Amino acid sequence: MRMFTNYYDMRAGAARQRRRSWIRALVVAIVIGLIGVSLLTMTGCGFKVRGFDLGLQFQTIAIQGNQQVTRELRRFIGGQPNIKVVQKPVEAQVVLIVTNQILDRSVVAFSSAGRPREIQLRMRVAYRITDGFGVELTAPQEISQTRDISVSESEALAMTSAEDFMKNDMNRDIAQQLIRRLRAVKLPTP
Repeated sequence: MRMFTNYYDMRAGAARQRRRSWIRALVVAIVIGLIGVSLLTMTGCGFKVRGFDLGLQFQTIAIQGNQQVTRELRRFIGGQPNIKVVQKPVEAQVVLIVTNQILDRSVVAFSSAGRPREIQLRMRVAYRITDGFGVELTAPQEISQTRDISVSESEALAMTSAEDFMKNDMNRDIAQQLIRRLRAVKLPTP
């Protein structure tokens, strides 16, 4: 802490501090104003923070199943402002039933030492689409995805994270394919 030698030094220090606080307040006000103007500009041009139109022809959907794909679908569709994900199938216009999700892991190629060199992941998801009363809108179908992973003996620890990444990527791809197939569903006319 600085000791003031006389009364005038003390007053000059207080004036300097008031000036600094005034400048800080001005800077904060300018930053808040710029943020406000940019938000107004973005909303004026049609910018939306979350979600995009999936082009689905229904307002309510029930997604049945406890697989990773169903969680991805709930996340994708849950962000839509015009579509509601319901729990009870009777309340839904469309019911997506994921009956099975299987992940196969097989070694495709071996090294000269007999260790795996390339691994293939294959995910299959069986599903069917009905209306809220159980009337089938599409026949039971299956979607499959395949990914190949090259294995390096020196990167054994990275193998599990690469495999997890591929599994998540396949789940997202299959969820997007299911959304495209839901887009093609024709609702019965009353």
